[in-house]
Amino acid sequence: MLPTMQSGEFDFVTKYNYGYSRYSFPFSVPIPEGKRIFAAYPQRGDIVVFKSTYPRAKWPFVKRIIGIPGDKIAFKNGRLILNGKTVPRTYVGTYQYTDYKGRSWIYKMYEEELPENKKHKIIELSDEAFLDNVEEITVPEDYYYFVGDNRDQSEDSRGSLGLIPFGNLIGKLILTK
Repeated sequence: MLPTMQSGEFDFVTKYNYGYSRYSFPFSVPIPEGKRIFAAYPQRGDIVVFKSTYPRAKWPFVKRIIGIPGDKIAFKNGRLILNGKTVPRTYVGTYQYTDYKGRSWIYKMYEEELPENKKHKIIELSDEAFLDNVEEITVPEDYYYFVGDNRDQSEDSRGSLGLIPFGNLIGKLILTK
């Protein structure tokens, strides 16, 4: 989730925002698969911790919701197309990052503006990466489309993670910075 989240930073997850599912507790709770108690729906732009539907995923994922039920989502040449309209983004400079292996990366950084004036920063290596062109999909009821803010190095709904059901949401991330 670079540049929004940094390695080693401590943030909070509030589980009450979306209600509670079987994944909200560290112990077994008799909440049926896909169901929630005290449910409230997330908004586009929220950063969410969720349990993947990917069978081998051992840890929860943290991504940004860009598609809510009923939305039509596509990517063309690195640009997010939401309900038939290209989401505006503004170039704001470069972002340099050194990963845990000591490799240095230099990204282009943009400010992307989702509907309802929700702005956030994203980074891209190019607009021609593997997942920069994705066919349109309609988000079905009770599912969400998640994308990382590090668009070219994110495992998200454009690839193997696919759409995430509402029942798999653990909580909303609250950034501490």
